[in-house]
Amino acid sequence: MKSPSDKYEANDPAFDSEHGILKNKLGLMDVRKLEQVENHALIQAYDKAALSYSDTHRFTSEDVRNLHKMFLGEIFDWAGDYRIVDISTGDIRWCHARFIEKEMARFDELLAKLTPFSPDWSREEVLAKAAEIHGEFVVIHPFRDGNGRTGRLLTNLLLMQSETSPFQMTAFDNDQDREEYYASIREVWTKAETTKLICFFDRLIPKG
Repeated sequence: MKSPSDKYEANDPAFDSEHGILKNKLGLMDVRKLEQVENHALIQAYDKAALSYSDTHRFTSEDVRNLHKMFLGEIFDWAGDYRIVDISTGDIRWCHARFIEKEMARFDELLAKLTPFSPDWSREEVLAKAAEIHGEFVVIHPFRDGNGRTGRLLTNLLLMQSETSPFQMTAFDNDQDREEYYASIREVWTKAETTKLICFFDRLIPKG
C-alpha cells in the first residue's frame, strides 16, 4: 500500500504535504494519532449504523454517503462527499473523479437489485453478493479516504441482515490479511472477477 504522501497529490488542497497527512478538523498533524482517532470513530460508526438500518432496509448510494459521514464526519469536512481529485493505491488508480457520480449511480442500481439481504439465502449466495457489492464499491473508491473501511461497514450491515456473522473487528489487522485483500480487490479491478474476494470473505467471516 502507498503511504499518504504517495496516495495524494501534493497540490490536493485537502492534503498537508509538509506533514504527510490529510488536513482535518482536529488540527492533528501526526499520522499515528489520526489513525487512533479514526479507529475510535469507526467503532462508534458501527454502533450507530447498527441502530440506524433495519433488517429489511434496501440500501442506496445515499446511505453509503451517510455511513461515510457517520465514520469520518467529526474528523474531515469532506466526509460523505465524493472526491474531486484522482487517487491511487499501489498500482491501482481508482475511478477518475469525473466519473464517480456516474459510477455511483450504477452502484445504486446494484444495491437496489441485491439488497436487502435475506436470512433465507445460503452462505454461498450471501458471500457472492457481498463480494459483488463490496468489490464494486471499492473499485469506484468514491471518497478521499476511508473507502475500504466504509465498504466493510456496509458489508457487515448486509451480513447482519442475512443473519451471518460479521467480520471480526480485528480482521485486516495483519499484513497477510491486508495483502490477500488487496490481491482480491486488484482482481476485481483488472478482471471484474470476485472469486478471490469470495474466498477471502469465506475465511474471515465466522461460520455458524
